[in-house]
Amino acid sequence: MVQRRNTSQQGRAERRNRPDGRPHPSSARNHRADAREGALSMPSRRSRPSNRPSVSRETAPRTQQGDRPTARRQRATEPSGQIPVSRSRATAQPRPSAARRPRAGRSGSTSSHPMRPLATPSQKRKRHTVLRVALALGLLAALVGGAAAAIDGLMNGSRIYEGVTVGEVDVAGMTVDEARVAIAEHYGPRVKAGLGLIFTSEEDADSLDVDQELAEDAAQAEQLSLEEARANQRLWVADAGVLGAEVPAQELAEEAFAVGRVGGIAERVDAAREGHSVSPRVAFDDEALEALAASIDEAGGQPRIDYDVAVADGVASVVEGSEGTAVDRALLQERLEEGYLAADTDTFTVIAAPEPAPLRIGAAEAEAARSRIQAALDRGCRVSFEGASWDLSGSEMGPWVRTAVVADGEGYALDASLDETEAGAALLGLIRQAGFTSGAAVTFQNDGTELWVRTKEGSRYPHTAEAVRQLDEELFGEGAAAADTPQIEVAWDVAPAKVPFDEAVELGLIGEISSYTTEYNDSPATANRRHNIHRAADLLDGSIAPADGGEWSFNDTVGEASEESGFQAAHAIVNGEYDDAIGGGICQVATTVFNAVYEAGFPVTERRNHSLYISSYPTGRDAAIAYPTLDLTWVNDSTSDVLMRARYTDSTITVTLYGVDPGYVVSTQTGEWEKGEPFKKRTQVDEDEPTGTRYVKTVGADGRSVTVHRTVRDRAGNVIHEEDFASNYAPIDEVTIVGPDTPTSDNEETEDGRVLSAGN
Repeated sequence: MVQRRNTSQQGRAERRNRPDGRPHPSSARNHRADAREGALSMPSRRSRPSNRPSVSRETAPRTQQGDRPTARRQRATEPSGQIPVSRSRATAQPRPSAARRPRAGRSGSTSSHPMRPLATPSQKRKRHTVLRVALALGLLAALVGGAAAAIDGLMNGSRIYEGVTVGEVDVAGMTVDEARVAIAEHYGPRVKAGLGLIFTSEEDADSLDVDQELAEDAAQAEQLSLEEARANQRLWVADAGVLGAEVPAQELAEEAFAVGRVGGIAERVDAAREGHSVSPRVAFDDEALEALAASIDEAGGQPRIDYDVAVADGVASVVEGSEGTAVDRALLQERLEEGYLAADTDTFTVIAAPEPAPLRIGAAEAEAARSRIQAALDRGCRVSFEGASWDLSGSEMGPWVRTAVVADGEGYALDASLDETEAGAALLGLIRQAGFTSGAAVTFQNDGTELWVRTKEGSRYPHTAEAVRQLDEELFGEGAAAADTPQIEVAWDVAPAKVPFDEAVELGLIGEISSYTTEYNDSPATANRRHNIHRAADLLDGSIAPADGGEWSFNDTVGEASEESGFQAAHAIVNGEYDDAIGGGICQVATTVFNAVYEAGFPVTERRNHSLYISSYPTGRDAAIAYPTLDLTWVNDSTSDVLMRARYTDSTITVTLYGVDPGYVVSTQTGEWEKGEPFKKRTQVDEDEPTGTRYVKTVGADGRSVTVHRTVRDRAGNVIHEEDFASNYAPIDEVTIVGPDTPTSDNEETEDGRVLSAGN
């Protein structure tokens, strides 16, 4: 259900050192051809015979060898009314040469002198007349063409030409806006209602009981960790809403309008005679589609791991990779697109078998990157500020280094750079330790349209962001092969009195203090829970914990999770088992907030664990909410406001704290689990289910308890505060749902005392 992503000062660099990218199997093009089988039949312009008349040019024989007038002279003597055609000398029809006509002043004999005689005034006048006629005819043709274009513009300027369709929609004669509406009305409902059932094999598609599989997935969706759920998953539901699938009606209408305009008159005539169809398509949310493909990859158990580089104690080393399997993303998208656009059914089946996924980064590429990183670390750097300076070694700079797989021509490369958040926070820590004020105190203001950052007039701050960018260029930029130690000066900068949030981050005036991400299962069965998570995240986004002891409360910020405030019924823990309740899912938001605050080092003043243990959350670090009795509160003990931002996708929520980083260093000691009461098994008969139905509604788990100890220090190592977070979890009964008169192999006692046995 949930997987944490730790971006604390110790964990963020590790996360960012893992490359993230999509596989692009080389076989995608071949599969795309196969994927089109069975799709709507569209006229293909490549296969249509040309209706253009062929042009035949007759070649006239030469009358005498050597009588070959030049191209310029021949063009000048073309008959009036014909557009000159360029022809080669070998095929040009000759005209009598002036050199063979009697010249004035001679006896009338024909001269064989090889030199060309000068044209007479009469000949020149004739040539000029021909040229003027040709130019006039050309101008007339242009005017006629322009007039035709103008007439066409008046008649068809804003409308799509005849013969043009978008798939099944005839858009001829429509304006772009009319075509957009027609396309959206025809294909939009199909896509919205579409539901794809995805299997990794034909065998699963034929053998799985889809209804029972979905029922069990729905019941356990919030109980299993994301890893557990994906490892056992054999069926995926591709909901159009979850994938952000929609028909790009505006783009398709514009493409239809361009037919005969971009391609010219020939394309227009072709469309009118034979028809021209613009193929409909579906646009997807790229992140949602990738999340779906990644979950199918994980079920295969062999994810591709590219070679990488890790840094520890100033030493860079190659991390071995391995080939794996992955779903062909392009083919998966095409299959889904075909299913959503089809008219015969709302539910369709897609087979998406993971295929071999070759490495993008191999040992040689990783070794090259390791060599560059080690050379940069060996150089170290000297940082100066206000007369103070620090010589930083590779071991001190190592946590700042991150790697990423990037496209490089037709292949990939392993890129290295500095993490601005990590490096900037470290430089501010050095400045603070030297006794300087590390930054201007800031306050946040939200005027309803813009989020602003304010400072006191005359405030200054160390411009660490620019210093980190300079150091990154020195170490990993173009031509960064020098052996000398980079010299970086951190300068004071005047803090603007009022600046937009994004610009303040860019300047380095404020930055990310901590961030935490949790994941959850994404399926139609969890749609309401996903809605509640997004609703709670929207309510707390932009909330502020004031400086110098301001307290932040989850219940005060989000309020009561009621239908009136926009929440829906979803799975939640009710009386020791999972059942529907209004607002189910908001505890995941609270847990994400708690871990972001935990990693930042701010004091937590109120937190309670869930009554049941949820394995997908960090051990002993979950937070339960029940308005108004159970709350999550924390205190901002720094000298600047702290702003909370919440961002989400269909399967993740991320909470980030922004402000002036107080530089707290957090360490954690997690105690041993202590056993509690064992779980029991119960069977519930659901009269609404058909006979033979059997699935586990609630997964059983023994009671247990654990204690997590947190210590918060400043950068000098002085303990600021420490506390214990104790968690006591009750046992979770294993609850099995069966239909009436369902036979069993072992005796089972139901909640009402009935005993189910084999043959009942």
